[in-house]
Amino acid sequence: MKTLIKLEENPEVLIVSNVTSFLNPTFVYVPTLNYEIKSDTKFFKDTYLKDNIISVSGYLEGIEEKIYDNKLTKVYKIHNDYKEHSLKKLKKVKIKDILELQKLLEENYLTYLSNKLKGHCKELVVTCFDEEIYEMNEFMCLYNNYKDIIKMLDLLRSLLNLDVAYMAIKNTNAKSIKKVRSILGTYPNLKLVLLPDKYLMSSKENICDYLNLKEEDTFVFQTAEIYMMATLKEGKFLDHKYITVSGDALKKSLIIDTKLGVSLKEIVEEFLKIKACEYTIYYNGYLKGEEVLGDDLIVTKDTISIVFKRKEDAEEECINCGACNKICPQNINVLKCFKEDLKSKRCLNCGLCNYVCPANIKLKERIKDDQ
Repeated sequence: MKTLIKLEENPEVLIVSNVTSFLNPTFVYVPTLNYEIKSDTKFFKDTYLKDNIISVSGYLEGIEEKIYDNKLTKVYKIHNDYKEHSLKKLKKVKIKDILELQKLLEENYLTYLSNKLKGHCKELVVTCFDEEIYEMNEFMCLYNNYKDIIKMLDLLRSLLNLDVAYMAIKNTNAKSIKKVRSILGTYPNLKLVLLPDKYLMSSKENICDYLNLKEEDTFVFQTAEIYMMATLKEGKFLDHKYITVSGDALKKSLIIDTKLGVSLKEIVEEFLKIKACEYTIYYNGYLKGEEVLGDDLIVTKDTISIVFKRKEDAEEECINCGACNKICPQNINVLKCFKEDLKSKRCLNCGLCNYVCPANIKLKERIKDDQ
């Protein structure tokens, strides 16, 4: 395993270690269908338009263009009536085997998660890691729901006919470690493992390498994914989630439990203050994420974090220091790729080359092969 590094966070970015609830937004937005819907149409909570859940009940106010999963998309603007009207209720599910769990996930448009349960499995690991700097979603998910997560992990272990499952937590995460240890004694088939707080430590390759497990025989899930399973099993809809909104352009950064479909603009107006005159917004991480062109962004089930970063200094000429080559976990010759305008299929999109470049060159965007 290549030597991993501890990322140095900006001391100006202080994330409050509690959760701000935002479950009663004024509006939510969902992508439009390919046929016309009359204005003032009633929408019911916890119904789906394609694979997008409507997280409130309310009325159609109009159609607008918003940034949805970082793409400009036509969306329905639904005015919350605050009545929480729903057409159906889920019931607690007694899951007897993996096929039943897969069916439950697929019925709730979590096919990617169902697919992760396919194949041969000898080892099971849940990673309680927030990999990017300025993110604390996984930490807060575990901290606030550790009993449900541990119970679901043990059930999953049993369904997979495994003798043991692992909970991998950062060795710096003392609060979560204490909570998990307080009840882990009642789950003799679950094993707590403490991993170093290093960037990319939570990747499947590095987890398996560190724990001496075979990748092809190991299922790896995130804390939030196990919690999704637990939530559906208890008969609850996945209509809200944790996201982190942070950055040195904000007076304070927050972990928010928000309804899906909420506008970033409404979150900022309600909870945040922007202190920088010029800033850049990154979607799903400062290192791995993508720059957002505008602030009309909608929170979706795939949203993890939103970073407001002060406008950085302009790019300067490359000084040929080779820092990008030294830090690349794939041993790509980043400098050569940049100089010769080459792309690399081995690029992990980790953003470390951008992070260390003293000339502020956006190297990741220049070398990653999107084809």
